[in-house]
Amino acid sequence: MQRFSIFSLARNALSGHAAWQEQWRSPEPRPEYDVIIVGGGGHGLATAYYLAKQHRIRNVAVLEKGWLGGGNTGRNTTIIRSNYLWDESAALYEHSLKLWEGLTDELDYDLLFSQRGVLNLAHSQHDVREGVRRVHANRLNGVDAEWLTPEAVKELCPILNTSSDVRYPILGATLQRRGGIARHVDFDQIDRRGSTLTFTPSRQFARAGSNLWRKAWQRPRRSTTRSCGSSR
Repeated sequence: MQRFSIFSLARNALSGHAAWQEQWRSPEPRPEYDVIIVGGGGHGLATAYYLAKQHRIRNVAVLEKGWLGGGNTGRNTTIIRSNYLWDESAALYEHSLKLWEGLTDELDYDLLFSQRGVLNLAHSQHDVREGVRRVHANRLNGVDAEWLTPEAVKELCPILNTSSDVRYPILGATLQRRGGIARHVDFDQIDRRGSTLTFTPSRQFARAGSNLWRKAWQRPRRSTTRSCGSSR
């Protein structure tokens, strides 16, 4: 398995990053599986991981017609947040955010998860009412949320133009400080490394290899690698 360090990064930079080792094995498919998952994006790989980790179901195959993370996992805003309006959504995404907060240490791999905060700007009275309503709903559900005045927005993000003499002035903003961004493609990569799931463009079966199951059975090690620093 490829080890990562500043030295390996510098060494591979000299070759145009063409000599990196694959982060997953390529085993032959088994005759049968206990579980078959269709789709090799973030949801499919995470399902395979938690089946092993939480339920000890280790004989799992993942089917993927293309390449890992080629759908929404590799084409999204990268935002991680839980400040959703409806109770059901807030509960689901808050649980997801808490998983993200511990995933770097659990997998012993830097996912580039940076809790720098998520700011949603309000440019109309409708935006203000919706934003304030969402902040109150979030707080009732135990989700961290704040309403910022234009002055507080400027203090938090000085690059923003909070002048009233613009076409769409900033009237305020919602802020979730625990929110941030993550490199979903890197999350996909760690699932390839940690779960050793194998995919081919020829629609062949993909098998969950031994590394994921060892991760699921072993006690997680504390990581010496941290996510990107927070900028609040």
